[in-house]
Amino acid sequence: MGTKLIKIPLQTICRWRRAQCIARRASHTLVESANLAQPPDLTNQTSNGASIYRVPDHLRSVEPKAYEPNIVSVGPYHHGAPHLQAMEKTKGSYFRGLFNPRKPDHPNPNAVREELKQMEQQARSFYSEDLKMNSDQFIHMMLVDSCFIIQLLRETREIDFSKKSMQIQRWMLPVLQRDLIMLENQLPMFVLNKVYDLTTSSSSTCEATEKLGLKELALQYFEPMMYKDLDTPKNGALGVEGDGGSHFLELFRASICPTEVSQNKFLVKEPHMFRSVSDLKESGVKVKKAENCQPLDVRFKKGVLKIAPVSMDDYRFTLFRNMVAFEQCHFGCKPHVTAYVFFLDRLINSGEDIGLLHYSGVLQHTLGGNKHAARLVNKLCKEVAGAADDSYLRDVLWEINCYCNDGWHQKRAKLKHEYFYNVWVSVATIAAILVLYLTILQTVWELGDDGNRAHMLRTGFWRSMADAFAIPFGVSKPSENAPVPVENEAQILEWFFGYKACDDPNFFFMSC
Repeated sequence: MGTKLIKIPLQTICRWRRAQCIARRASHTLVESANLAQPPDLTNQTSNGASIYRVPDHLRSVEPKAYEPNIVSVGPYHHGAPHLQAMEKTKGSYFRGLFNPRKPDHPNPNAVREELKQMEQQARSFYSEDLKMNSDQFIHMMLVDSCFIIQLLRETREIDFSKKSMQIQRWMLPVLQRDLIMLENQLPMFVLNKVYDLTTSSSSTCEATEKLGLKELALQYFEPMMYKDLDTPKNGALGVEGDGGSHFLELFRASICPTEVSQNKFLVKEPHMFRSVSDLKESGVKVKKAENCQPLDVRFKKGVLKIAPVSMDDYRFTLFRNMVAFEQCHFGCKPHVTAYVFFLDRLINSGEDIGLLHYSGVLQHTLGGNKHAARLVNKLCKEVAGAADDSYLRDVLWEINCYCNDGWHQKRAKLKHEYFYNVWVSVATIAAILVLYLTILQTVWELGDDGNRAHMLRTGFWRSMADAFAIPFGVSKPSENAPVPVENEAQILEWFFGYKACDDPNFFFMSC
């Protein structure tokens, strides 16, 4: 008995200590899992301020040419590439023209160089990779590239090939726009602003550019890449609050992204919408071109999907790919462009979808046939992570799904598409309904006796139809002794058509 009394407290103490050990191990496991859930590289990425990245290999493998400049290099990533050396002479010419000692108010290149030297470490931190260039090479590269970009923006604002000799040829203008918007081909914006401020007062270009900041000049320069198909006024189309961005690509992306994003009024994540334009049409959704809107504007209301018009070409694809690559790399960046590209990918599954968007005025392209264009659009989302959590289109997609899942909308759309999809089919459908109506009228009239005919003539055809359907439910039958208000067929025709149709010769020929 005594041993049992001693053993029970000892077992209780052992179980209590074992439970404490298990709880302690569980707490350590939770702490370790929490530490693993927050990797340190995200904190470093946010703190070091990098915003100019090398495009990841999985994105580059899909379309390498979309991330490699064609004629000019800006920044360290493509500096010294053999196929870009021809433009280095033009860049040197712009540099010497800006600091020409023959000009009375020319800027001092040594002073500008000293200013850039003080910014070197901050400028290097904008690049995600460690640069192998020494200090002199890096500063000289920033100075020459900054002068080239600034002079190019100034001259191309009011370019006239017929009145003055330009170092930039006409064919170079769209190619330069494409090169200068690439993610790997960027300079930090604060470096460009410093060089612009130090050289603006001595500029020999048009006086109108002196009243504009570098941000406004850059936005006007890249404006045709996105806004050439929209009705938005050019002066008010592009606008960025605050600094806007750390380089040209981020600046332009901020100017086209929606400024007001709904706060997810349906309290759900973005639904998976895999309905193409053809499927939406079958569900009764009408696709129309939006007017006076931003480039990424998409709205849905009462069965009408309004999309901002867009032109698809090689330059637009390059712009989309580089903005998507930036959103994929930059921590804390809202993936608005990525969400828009995925939306286009969902809408377009075949050449027929391209044709429907073209017919509605939403999509124009210079990519060959519609099938080829559809394949290129679907290729935009290859190897790209989705934007389900932060999509500005989540409410629009939710409303579209709710509308398409409504059975009444599906039946009404099916009826319209099968029996009223053009004028001739609609006329044939109405004629068939009229023939059916007349057949029922004739059948009811022929099958009825004198009392039923009298009842139909008194009460009308539709009331008689209702009485006929009510007979099996015990409703009394009309009296057989009721007088017949007509004596011959002429009076019956007069009752049906409302006038003495038998006296009309036209009615005789029509009846024949």
